[in-house]
Amino acid sequence: DFFFLQVLLTPLLQPGSADVVFDTLSYSAGPLPEQQLADTRLEAPVLVLYGEQDPWTPPARVRALERFAAVQRVVPLPGVGHCPHDEAPGTVNPLVLDFVRACAAR
Repeated sequence: DFFFLQVLLTPLLQPGSADVVFDTLSYSAGPLPEQQLADTRLEAPVLVLYGEQDPWTPPARVRALERFAAVQRVVPLPGVGHCPHDEAPGTVNPLVLDFVRACAAR
């Protein structure tokens, strides 16, 4: 019902709510990406792809991952939301394959 949807959605559209949701979901699933990327044992190169229309992942926070040495590229995907691999596999898959091939060629 529309009322129920509004009750659930309205708080998520408030300023700052994306940061709260991102932190909650990331932490409950394990360490934050920033924590994993700061681990000095990480030797593998990292490709970060994110949907520019993702309502829960702040773009500035994703772009800030570039500061970590392991991150080779951060690629915004225009018109894509929270699940780029599901929403735009025709865009995501070639980017991942190219990245893997480039890593294997080193």
